[in-house]
Amino acid sequence: METLEIILVKRKLKFILCIIAALFCGFGIISFGAFLFKDGFSWWILIIGLLLVSGEILFLSKLYTYVTNKEIMLVVESDGNTINFYNKTTTGKIFHKSETIDLNKMERFYIVKRRTRYLMNNYAFAFEEKGSLTSMFNTEINVFPSLFKAEEADRNKILTFVKFVHPAILLGYETAWKKAKK
Repeated sequence: METLEIILVKRKLKFILCIIAALFCGFGIISFGAFLFKDGFSWWILIIGLLLVSGEILFLSKLYTYVTNKEIMLVVESDGNTINFYNKTTTGKIFHKSETIDLNKMERFYIVKRRTRYLMNNYAFAFEEKGSLTSMFNTEINVFPSLFKAEEADRNKILTFVKFVHPAILLGYETAWKKAKK
């Protein structure tokens, strides 16, 4: 079994945004709790308070992952016929495990870059299955935790690894217009 492990980098700016969001939710919970005791029971106050509590739990869990883990690794494993992606902590905990992907069904493998509303980039991997006519029908593999990222060189190592374990696969993104030209 071939294995590639890449250490992910902590995203400090996104960590700061999570702290701000957690503080906002915390102050919102306190103020809506005060409204609940002052004005009595109201469905609107309860609904907004529950939304803030769920937001607080979400942001605190992200912050907990960021603070408690010194290193998180992205692990790619392949036996030549299938491939798996997952994250592993220094303590050995495994999370964000992808489904087992059959390499023989993959025609193209590439990196997907998305711009967030905070002008940050989020990355994922995607593949197109053999016989798909358009690049709109791809399967994304999200293996990067929210507050962690891989550098460009490391993302390219993963592309090279996939090409190594399955030489017939094409790397890089191709639009439907480029496919039609062929």
